[in-house]
Parts: sequence; structure tokens; C-alpha cells
Amino acid sequence: MTVSLKFDGYIAVLFVKDLNRARDFYQNVMGLELQYGDDVSGAFKIDPDTLLILDHTGADNLLSPGDVDHQPARGARSVLATAVENVDAAYEELRSRGVEFIRPPEDRSWGLRCAHFKDPDGNIWEIHAPVPEQ
Repeated sequence: MTVSLKFDGYIAVLFVKDLNRARDFYQNVMGLELQYGDDVSGAFKIDPDTLLILDHTGADNLLSPGDVDHQPARGARSVLATAVENVDAAYEELRSRGVEFIRPPEDRSWGLRCAHFKDPDGNIWEIHAPVPEQ
């Protein structure tokens, strides 16, 4: 018997060292709406999906302490990517809010204009939009 899998919706879960610092970044710097929060977590809506941040206690409870890396990453292991209306305008706005970009906006060969930045825990984000037609 073959089971048909249907995935519906998406929740990205990030483990963070300092929950208050991460909440402040996602809510006040990136401008995401906090949907839910408690002592170990915060959930933000990125329509139609959700970004969930968990501190190390919450991460250990979700998985197990042996499965959660509590050390800072030495480099990127993943990228969270989201579309924006205008990459250059979003880049300037986020920079004005103190966001550290590792790559400025640039047209990429795969047809997207992209820029990349880090959150306070070193997680890499990409903002992108289709390359404007010339």
C-alpha cells in the first residue's frame, strides 16, 4: 500500500540563545507580528506560514538536549528565504534598523534579485524579488 503525502503549510523553527533579543529583532526590526509567545517561544506570521523561535529550553523539550546544538554556528547551514516587493527598498529599510547584511542586493543568474542578512543568532535570511525586466 502506498501512502500519499500531502504537506499543508509550513512552520520554520529557529533555535535562539536569547529569546527576548530574538523576539525584539523579529517583531521590531523585521516588523513581523507576534502571534503567540511564552517563556520559551515566540510565533510570528509570515503569510501563509509561521516562524517559530525557541530558546534552548524549548528546543531541548521539542527534541532532546543531545540533539540540539547550543554552540554558535561557525557558518551558515541553511538560509530562510522570503519574497519582498522591492529588494532595494527592503534592504535600505532593514539597514536603517541596524540589520547586518552579508550580501547587498544583486541580480542573480536564476532570475531573482537577492540580498542576505543575519539575525542576532547568525541565522541567514534572503530577501528576493524577480529581476526587473529591462
